[in-house]
Parts: sequence; structure tokens; C-alpha cells
Amino acid sequence: MVRNPVGFRRRLASLRGSPVQFDLSPYDRPLAEIASLEGDLQTKSDEGLRALADGLRAEARSGVDLAAVRSRLYALAREGARRTLGLRPFDEQVVAALALDGPHVIEMETGEGKTLAAVLPAALHALTGRGVHVLTFNDYLARRDAEWMGPLYRFLGLSVGWVQAGLAPDARRAAYAADVTYVTAKEAGFDHLRDLLATDPADVVHRAFHAAIVDEADSILVDEARVPLVIAGQASERSSSARRLAAVVGTLAADVDFGVDEYGRNVDLTEAGLARVEETLGCGNLYAEAPHDLLAEVHCALHARVLLRRDVDYIVRDGRIGVVDELTGRVVPDRHWPDGLQAALEAKEDLAPRADGHVLGQITLEHFLGGYERLCGMTGTAQDAAAELLEFYSLRVVVLPPHRPGLRIDRPDVLFTHRDAKERAVVDEIERVHRTGRPILVGTLSIAESERLAQRLRERGVRCEVLNARHDAREAEIVAAAGAPFAATISTNMAGRGTDIRLGGRDESARDEVVRLGGLYVIGTNRHESGRVDRQLRGRAGRQGDPGESRFFVSLEDDLLVRYGIRDLIPESLLPAPQDEPIENPVIRREVARAQRIVEGQDLQIRRTLWRYSTPIEEQRQSLQARRQAVLAAAPGSERDLTLLHIDRAWRDHLALVADLREGIHLVRLGGDDPLTRFCVRVAEAYRARMEALEESIAEALRAPADEPRPPLKGPSSTWTYLVNDDPFRDQLGSQLTGPGRATFAVGAAVFAMPLLILLGVADKYFRKRRRRP
Repeated sequence: MVRNPVGFRRRLASLRGSPVQFDLSPYDRPLAEIASLEGDLQTKSDEGLRALADGLRAEARSGVDLAAVRSRLYALAREGARRTLGLRPFDEQVVAALALDGPHVIEMETGEGKTLAAVLPAALHALTGRGVHVLTFNDYLARRDAEWMGPLYRFLGLSVGWVQAGLAPDARRAAYAADVTYVTAKEAGFDHLRDLLATDPADVVHRAFHAAIVDEADSILVDEARVPLVIAGQASERSSSARRLAAVVGTLAADVDFGVDEYGRNVDLTEAGLARVEETLGCGNLYAEAPHDLLAEVHCALHARVLLRRDVDYIVRDGRIGVVDELTGRVVPDRHWPDGLQAALEAKEDLAPRADGHVLGQITLEHFLGGYERLCGMTGTAQDAAAELLEFYSLRVVVLPPHRPGLRIDRPDVLFTHRDAKERAVVDEIERVHRTGRPILVGTLSIAESERLAQRLRERGVRCEVLNARHDAREAEIVAAAGAPFAATISTNMAGRGTDIRLGGRDESARDEVVRLGGLYVIGTNRHESGRVDRQLRGRAGRQGDPGESRFFVSLEDDLLVRYGIRDLIPESLLPAPQDEPIENPVIRREVARAQRIVEGQDLQIRRTLWRYSTPIEEQRQSLQARRQAVLAAAPGSERDLTLLHIDRAWRDHLALVADLREGIHLVRLGGDDPLTRFCVRVAEAYRARMEALEESIAEALRAPADEPRPPLKGPSSTWTYLVNDDPFRDQLGSQLTGPGRATFAVGAAVFAMPLLILLGVADKYFRKRRRRP
């Protein structure tokens, strides 16, 4: 039996409908049944086991319920893993496989064997011949896991493939035709978008979506939900004032010509700044209708200068902007900012501009993953995201205990008044531990911080390796050595989720020595916006029952605490003057701990709002795509091609209209309307009008003489992901006083706040009126 400690609080939470399940007793019977089948299987030859696998596959493809073959398949896979991989799945891994088939999201600690556990449900559903996708965290893991687990799949008579960026279409089609395909969610999503623009059925690479197992599920299903996948075609050249405007905004002064909101998400010109820009450009009123494009470019230039930070949000490499993913610390290929912001950033850095494009299609990961008939996932940090996983995907979390008791020691945070004192303390701690020979992994928030810390260590004579987006080519080499004696590795989030650091170095030859020293010591130099990211960093130590230790060093000047105004929550009388010693006051420590809860709550509201705004568009996309797929399936000719061309153009233009509508829809709140309701009404009206125009344009095109020249058919020229920081409220007062639908006030709050809101509304209208002066 596999058991979690289930005390009174957990039982009470379960009775209250908690989305997290600790009680594993429902899996006792199937686990026992699987174990009872093993003895007979161990006596059979490899050929005998393969014959049994063939029989199970035949049953599944004849329509037999998979529940009837699950125990036999899991037992067979368990014995097959022992023979082909030298790994016999532990009971905990088998229970994890049973829970995945629930379907659920399972939580297993780092190093507990999620990769092997996923093979069992993947093989089970692959028996039907309909294909299973294992959605991995990055391309490296897709290939590694497919090759690592491949012998077991083939032993069971199943084919396995993998997809990564740069793979040719024919190779992609072959990989997706395999029984099990390892691929990142983004690659699978981009291939789906390309398929939806295909003008020939032979160009489609995907099969119908059947089942998906999502690795690092909380990251892919929750954190990445704010980053929609976008596919674009080459746009016609258009003039841009990006370079000129970069020079203009470079002369503006903070707090005089522009101001940044308290959360560092928005920047706006002041009245003085607006007048200065208008005078410099000689353009008259920027808010007049005629120079609307110029106004947008000014805002992009200001955003690029003030809010996007080099070596934090992006790097410059080989004459190109490389966007740094805040969750992984890696440069993300083919990602850039939308709506002219990319051009503004390139102008800021004096780089050659990249070609822009028309958006031809887009989809959020939430909606893409919703296209699978069966969805489940696994991660080491699911509990904090459990409510969201249930809300958006109807998936509950099942927590698995470790196979061996955890020995990692998680020390309390060390808190300082200012950043310099913190960094000096971090360097002191690294130097002290390094002298003992114990390996150290230091997790930093940014590239700049990692390099600054490394320089301080080198000045002390401490040798260290730096792993960040600048050194990603050496990632495997650096990680392989990070657990060796005297290793000191300074890394961004690249050494967080999905990284396996083995004690003793690459070949683990010095494992016993490192174990005696206490295992890997993990130091975090900042708290991240998501506590799950911090727990992933801690999880690099104490793998599979190994010893380990972790500790975070924090200061009141850290970005997270400054951006969300945590210092303002602390009574002035309790705030000490700048000091080198750590802060011990429990009140201050408690308020600092609130920072993550505040930002996690805001991020959840942003994701909810994105979901509400994207859902009606997704419904329209599905409706139009159903028609498009029917046309695509009709016989290869010019009538079909012409119809597809007009459908794609209509959807492209509709997406452009939706983007413009989203940009300004929040302003209707000033008139007392609910932006979401107004948005849904407007996009519905626009879609109906677009479909009527589509019918007319197709009919007119088909009536044209056959010899009349027609516009060339062009497929998408590029794909990218957009970075979205979509604040659903625009003003934070509203975020605290409006209800979930954003249309009504909570009663108690409204009674006390209404006079203030009326005053705020009057002031807001006054200043907006001044901005739009004739």
C-alpha cells in the first residue's frame, strides 16, 4: 500500500471539496491486482510477453473498455521496464500512473520518476491506435524522454517519436503518426495553427487529438496560460517612426514627463510629458483621431525605454533581441512583443528591425489543450495551483509520497534592509560553504544579478560557473558538474524546473563524499512572483532521499517587494534604518511573506480575465474552422483554394479588429458599462458582419472570369509567441472593489467606497478630457 499522512485537517478539507487528494486508499485494489500478475509474467520469455502485448492491443482496438485491460498492461509494462531499462517502477510510480489515468494531475517530488510513471498510462491509451502526446517542458526533454523510454514502448509493440523546433514537415508528420509522441505544448500548438491554414490535406501534420499527458503541468497549464500562440504571415512594408521616437522618449524625465504605476506594469505620459512630446514632434494633439498610429508608437517607445530591462527581460545577441522567459531564465526562440513594441525595443537598442506580420491565427494554451479528449498532468508543485487546475481544466490533484523519506532541510529566509547587504551576505555564505567542498547552487532572478554575484565571488577567489541565457550553449556541461565537490554554480531559473543535478558530478564518482558533506546546498537570492518557482529551485536538492539544504536571502529592496508595495504595509515605527545585520522582526517577516500571495492572487485574476475575453473568440474560431476543414476535405481545385483564401483573410481581419477592440474596451467603464459584456457584444456583432461579407466576397470571386488574375496564395511566413501582460483592471482600486464579473461592486465595499469612487471617476474624466483637448 502507498499512503500519505492524512490528519484531521486534510480529512476536513476533503469533506469540504478540496481539489487536492491525499487519500490513496482507492488505489489499493488495482495496485494489488497489478502486483498479483507479476509473478507469472516474470517466468515468460520476451517473445511471450510481446505476444501478450499484441493481444492487449488487439482487445483495445476491437473496442474493449481500457479499464478492462489496464491492470494487465501496467503489470506487463512493469516487467518490460525491468528488462529493457533496468528499472522496475516502484509502487508509488504505479499509483501515480493509476491516478494519471483518472484523469488527474499528480504531484511527485523531484527525482521520484515521473518520466517512467507516465509511460504506463501513455502506453495504455496508445493501445487504441489513436495516438498519445506527452507534452514536455522543453525540446531537450522531448528528445531525451522519447529516446530513454523508447525501448519499453517498442517492447510493448508501440512506436514512439519526438518533435522539436526546426524539424521538417515530413519528419513532424511521421512523429505525430507514432503511437506516442513527445513534444512541447508550444510546438504541438504551432503545428495545430499551421494545420488550420493548410491549403492541401497532404500538408496537415497532426492527427485528431486523443490524449495528452502534460509534464510540469502547473507551468504549462497555469503559468504559460498568459502567453497565447500566434502565427503570422508577412505584412506589407510600412513606415515606422520607432527610431525617431526612441530618441524623443530618451529625453523625458521620470516623475516629471512620465509616471509608472505602483506595480511596474504600466507607464503613462504626464500632462507636461505629453506637451513636450507634441512640441518635439510638431504633430499637434496626439490624441486627435488622425495621428492615432503615432500615439501608439509613442506609448511603445516609452514602454520599451522604461519597463523593458536589458539583461533582465531580454538580451542582445548576434544583433537580435532575445526574449528571456521569466519562469525558465532561457531565451525563447521566436518570441517577441506585439503591436509595435518589438520595433520600439529594437530602436532603443539601435538594432536592425525585424519584419512584422499580419496575425493569421492564434490560440491560448488553455483552449489548445482543451481540444484533447483526455488530459492529465504531473509536476512537483501542483498543490498551490490545484484550485486553478480544477477551475480551468476540471482536473483534481493527487499527491504522491516520496519513495524514500526526504532529508532536505529548508532553512527560514534571511531578510535584510537593502540589496547590497543581502548580496554581501550571500557572498559570505557561499565562501564559507565552498571552503568545505560542499557543492552550491545559487538561483538568481536575472542575468545581470547572476553576473554581478559571480564577479563578487571571483574577487574573493571563489571559482564559479555562471548559467544564464548568455551561456545556454554550455547548459548541459555546467549542470552535469554542478553536484561535484567544490562546485559553485550561479544560475538564473535555467537551473530550476526540469534540471537533474546528480551528487558527485557527471559520473557520481564523488557521491559518497558529497553525501557526507550534506548534499547540494541551494541558495535563492530573491523570492519569485510564484512560490511554486521557489519550490522548484529548492527541489534541486534532496533528490530521491538524498541529503540537501536550501535557504533564501531577501531584501526590502528586491523587485518583488518594491513593485507590490510591501514596504508600505510595514508600520514606519518597525522599519529599521539600513543595516548590515539581518532583520529579525516577526511582523516585517510576515508582511514580506505576503508579497507572493498578493501577486499570485493578481496573476490569477489576470488569467481569469484573459480566459473570459478569449473564450468568445475561441468559439468563433472553432465555428469558422469547422467550415474551413470541410472545404479543405473537398476535391484538390481553384474553387477550393479561392474559398480557403477568403476564409483566411476574413479571420485575419477579424483578429485585427478584436485586438483593436481589446486595447480600448476598458474605457467603457467610465460610462458605467462592464467592459467584458460590451466586448462580447461587439465581437459577436463584428463576427456576424464579417461572415456576411465573407459569403459575398466568395460568391463575387467565384463569378469572376477564369482568366482574371487572382491574388497569390501565401502560407504563414513565421510563428511567434506574444508576451502578454494584460492587466484586467487598469486601476488597482477597481480590482479590489469589483466583483468576479467586473460589473458589480461587493455590497460592503460599495457602501464605504462609493464617495471615493465618484470623486475618482470625476477626476479621471477631467484628466482624460484634458488629454483629448481640441
